Amino acid sequence: MFGTFSAFANGLDPSYLGSPYFKNHNESLTLNSYGLFGEAYFEASDRLKFTVGLRYNNDKKRDLSNSTLASFLVPYGTTGDIFNSPYSAGYDADAGVTGLPGAQRIRDRTQKFDEVTGRAVIDFKVTPDNLLYASYSRGYKSGGINPALQFNVAGVTETFAPEIINAFEIGSKNTFGDGVLQLNLTGFYYKYKGLQLSRIVARTSVNDNVDADIYGFEAEAMVRPNPDWLINLGFSYLKTKVTDDKLFVNQRDPSGGLPDSVIIKDITQAFNCAVVANVGGQTTANAFVTGFNDAVNAAKGLDRTNGLRPPEDFPSDANLGAASGAYSICGSESDPTGASLLNAAKATGGAITVYSGGVPISIKGNSLPQAPNFKFSAGVQHTVNFPSGMSLVPRLDLTYTGDSYGNIFNGRVNKVKGYAQANAQLQLNGRDDRWYVRGFVQNIFDNNATTGLYLTDQSSGLFTNIFTLEPRRYGIGAGMKF
Repeated sequence: MFGTFSAFANGLDPSYLGSPYFKNHNESLTLNSYGLFGEAYFEASDRLKFTVGLRYNNDKKRDLSNSTLASFLVPYGTTGDIFNSPYSAGYDADAGVTGLPGAQRIRDRTQKFDEVTGRAVIDFKVTPDNLLYASYSRGYKSGGINPALQFNVAGVTETFAPEIINAFEIGSKNTFGDGVLQLNLTGFYYKYKGLQLSRIVARTSVNDNVDADIYGFEAEAMVRPNPDWLINLGFSYLKTKVTDDKLFVNQRDPSGGLPDSVIIKDITQAFNCAVVANVGGQTTANAFVTGFNDAVNAAKGLDRTNGLRPPEDFPSDANLGAASGAYSICGSESDPTGASLLNAAKATGGAITVYSGGVPISIKGNSLPQAPNFKFSAGVQHTVNFPSGMSLVPRLDLTYTGDSYGNIFNGRVNKVKGYAQANAQLQLNGRDDRWYVRGFVQNIFDNNATTGLYLTDQSSGLFTNIFTLEPRRYGIGAGMKF
């Protein structure tokens, strides 16, 4: 396709575009980190206790990397490094930095982060068996440097900021009936600034920062009707929400739901972009792409039969906002030379916009990925004591995890449905618990439920990777105390 993999059509020596396969190369990544921390405790009385802690973190990261997929011609027969190609002089892995002389083969980035964090806790014993507490903590996770991308994508930055959490909790820990019932209750509110989320862009995993709120409660109970019986119960509820008006590209719909747009599959890099008509509607968008494709065909001595074609309508039931799509050449800000839709759009004076990767949309109000709305667990075991001093303990556990989403865009196709898992075990204990033999079965009903997923980008096929429960497993184990 127009010399994407071979240079014969251009009258050059037999060549391929280097590298002819995806290669995101990391020369080195170094991290220097140090911290200072301390914690103090003050007991105002036998019932009241205060805890205060502070920590200072300092991190410095340096990343040397590049991405060379189809970046320059490499003649067949070139030995050693692809940069031995006579055409590699124009490759610049650090084009985004001004002031550096010549082309840089390695992108060199350094970032520094530091933060003061800490916590404060108040514990109050209502009775010797009942404790109330309240806590505030400030946490920190250092930022970093995203891998080098082959081209600029809207909304993707070279670096990502530190993640800061302000966490508030209140709760109680209780024992009733001389240990017959233990009950712990917790309510929490977490406010994230710069929560780090990952996604696949241009065949590369990159990190983004979003602000989000998380709140919910947890309850745990342990019941002992008598010394031989033990029942565990647990329940948690979770609500998450993105709070800032962040703009990301939904790779399942590069049009961003805009009806006056054309989704383009780039023939040179296999990714998508979106052509949007700011005036004139769908007819203008289609005409713009048609005119550009015809011009490329004419330059190559081709026609619509064996070259680029005009946009075609999507089926009426397509899960896309755009009305049409086509093959063409998107272009990018980092490589503005040559024929591309991006350059042609600039000549329209704002009538047409080409969005690299797709049209970014707001994720404000969406739920965070991998955040089930609730969880429930229950377990029961019974100890059978023998006159010899040995004991037999059968146990059964059941857990249920509620609905969640596989990525930040939510939606039906990204939903992970709730699932249950049951496990069982039977353990024989020797006298004084000096040894044991255990038989177990995990995932008794062989549930193959999806537990999580992630979506790749268009250039790698837009496939979805899913994670499932492990299949039913069973086995035996043994142990001994010396």
